[in-house]
Amino acid sequence: MHFHALHALSRLGPETELRTDRRVLYCVLALFGVHAMQVSLYACALWLASDVLSIGSFSGVHSGSALDFFYISIVSYTSLGIGDIIPTGHTRLLVGLEALNGLLLITWSASFLYMVMERQWRARNNRDPL
Repeated sequence: MHFHALHALSRLGPETELRTDRRVLYCVLALFGVHAMQVSLYACALWLASDVLSIGSFSGVHSGSALDFFYISIVSYTSLGIGDIIPTGHTRLLVGLEALNGLLLITWSASFLYMVMERQWRARNNRDPL
C-alpha cells in the first residue's frame, strides 16, 4: 500500500499544474491519509487477534471499543508507547511488529517528502535564475 501511494505521489512532479507549496501540501496530506489507513488495518488486526481469535488481550484502560484499538495501534505505529493500554499474550508480538513497521514507513515517508521538496526547489531555481 505504501509503495503504491508513494509511486502515485511521485507523479506530481514540477511539470504538473500545481504550485510548489500546494504540491508539497498535497503530498503531506496524502501521506497522512496513507498512514491513517495503515494504522486502521493494524487496529483491525489487533481486534481480530484479541476478540475473534482470542490469542491475547489488553489490560489497563481498555474498554474494547474501536477507538481503543485505533488508539493502541497509533501509539504502537508511531513508537510512542504510552503504556496506559498494555498488550498481553500473543498480541504483544503484533504490537511490536507494528512499531517496527511504522518506524520504517514513517522514515520512508519523510525521505520521500524530502526528495519531493528538493525536486521542487531545484525546479523552481532553474526557472527563476538569480
